[in-house]
Amino acid sequence: MSRRPIVAANAAARARSELSRRQLLAGSAAVALVSEIPAYPDPAISACKSWLVLEAEHEALTRRWQKLDAYLIQERYWCDISRRQCTVVPEATELDAIDRRLDAMFETRQELLSTLPELAAATVQGVALKLVIAAIVIPPDENENAHNLVVSILRDLKKIAV
Repeated sequence: MSRRPIVAANAAARARSELSRRQLLAGSAAVALVSEIPAYPDPAISACKSWLVLEAEHEALTRRWQKLDAYLIQERYWCDISRRQCTVVPEATELDAIDRRLDAMFETRQELLSTLPELAAATVQGVALKLVIAAIVIPPDENENAHNLVVSILRDLKKIAV
């Protein structure tokens, strides 16, 4: 039975829910560039799309986990019941399933992320998608200058590609 620290879950929720204007611009620039994917294959595009699909699922599962956890704490007095009592709470089963899926997804995303630097993008869209991922994995609160640089490059690519 997993019980993630509430403080960590709340911090993660705040970090995910407070998208900056820069992050929104980066995302919209990526969508604009990806919408015109060429007919010839670019290995970077498919790898990046796979990573972004996992990222979106990870975000959705994290939000679901946080809602369940908040519900259990507020309505079921989750922190006050024994481990044995936890096993009969239906939401606890879902929490455990989400935990397992998040752990598996983390490993898959990390493996895929480690291959991206070795993939040569064959199109501007492939480069843009790699930069979108860089903007996600370099959050502005950890390295604002690097994040801003990546977002700036995405804007530049959008202007060039038009």
